[in-house]
Amino acid sequence: MNNRFLVLASVALMLGSTAYAAGTVGCDEKLTNALNECQRIVGSLRADKAGQMRVFASDGSEFTAGQAQWMKGQLRLVAKACADGDVADATRRLADVQELLQEHHRSFT
Repeated sequence: MNNRFLVLASVALMLGSTAYAAGTVGCDEKLTNALNECQRIVGSLRADKAGQMRVFASDGSEFTAGQAQWMKGQLRLVAKACADGDVADATRRLADVQELLQEHHRSFT
């Protein structure tokens, strides 16, 4: 039962992220690529258990649960701004998310 749920949830997530990225029609390729890269990292932020205060991204970066939720909300607003043709707002919001990601980035050297 759990495996079936995980498979269905994974498929739904993939379909949702594809539709989400398709909403960036009004933005140029550079902005869309930057958005997709941020979505990949922010999308990997998952709490391992309910109520977890710290979450980790696929690149090893550590965030609070509040920061993760804020970034997810900002990326939704970026996609909406692109769909609405408001490139300036999309660029500003994406830069804010990229700044937070950069501040928490962990390099593996």
